[in-house]
Amino acid sequence: RYASSYGFEYDRHLKVVTDFTRKLQVINERIADRGDGKPIDRNEKKAFLDLLLDVQAEGDLSYEDIREEVDTFMFEGHDTTASSMGWTLWCISCHPEIQKKLHDEMDEIFGSSDRSCTAEDLKSMKYLEKCIKESLRLRPPVPNFTRKLEHDVDIDGVMIPKGCSILITPAMIHGNPKVYKDPYVFDPERFSEENIQKRHPYAYIPFSAGPRNCIGQKFALLEEKTVLSWFFRRYSISSRLPMEANMPLPEIILKPSLGFPVVLSKR
Repeated sequence: RYASSYGFEYDRHLKVVTDFTRKLQVINERIADRGDGKPIDRNEKKAFLDLLLDVQAEGDLSYEDIREEVDTFMFEGHDTTASSMGWTLWCISCHPEIQKKLHDEMDEIFGSSDRSCTAEDLKSMKYLEKCIKESLRLRPPVPNFTRKLEHDVDIDGVMIPKGCSILITPAMIHGNPKVYKDPYVFDPERFSEENIQKRHPYAYIPFSAGPRNCIGQKFALLEEKTVLSWFFRRYSISSRLPMEANMPLPEIILKPSLGFPVVLSKR
């Protein structure tokens, strides 16, 4: 079946993942709720699972299809977010002047309070958001993704026929010097409103783009702001190496070649 043992190892690890979601009863519980006629507030936005179950009721999705969508939400948004936060911490650890601005923003929002972060606080974290987005530009957690062309595409006089599978590499797009001056410099101000307006929307695609973009991108950004704001309220971070020494490894998820060798200190 496989030419090497790696295929069997892959199957073994994949079974751990799929068995985990099969043990979760969230799908069955929701089906039972709907079958019992429990009232659903029509004014409330439907959960994504409800939308999938509606499609299943029309005969367009099987139970296994829905379970695989649950797999996507359980695991696709886990390692990618961890990778993104790790790279953001690394980039900031290499730039003390940027970290100072970030600490100033946290102090302005929270002062000396130890209270929990609110939704309004998250909206106020403009500079942290810029830092996260710039990290995603330089070190996109998903190194590559593919698309199948639905029609012929002409790129610079080269015709790529319909039906071809194409590989898209965000880091190469994000490193275009015609779009980003000094593209390999970490500069959060690239994501000021003024600078964003100057760029084509597809010049920045860490979450892909178009109708098949990442469905969890807004949630991921909120998640990162919540965790990183907690961190920078309490800690300073410094790197033991220059930023460029820690090369990114383009595995399924972007990994650092040297881990993240940093030093933490309490503020």
